[in-house]
Amino acid sequence: MDQQLFTVEAFSNAPEHKPSRGCVYIVTDMTEEQRDALVAREAEKNPDRWLKVTAQ
Repeated sequence: MDQQLFTVEAFSNAPEHKPSRGCVYIVTDMTEEQRDALVAREAEKNPDRWLKVTAQ
């Protein structure tokens, strides 16, 4: 059975990210487990960032 994959984009209002329109990074082809781990890690380490998660 195929797994649902996700694309995750991280954004921040920090000045160093203004040239990229606030985009910090984009990760594609993540499984649900990988997505959940990344969301939890970002919430702990970078609470000023927000994530846009899109199902592929």
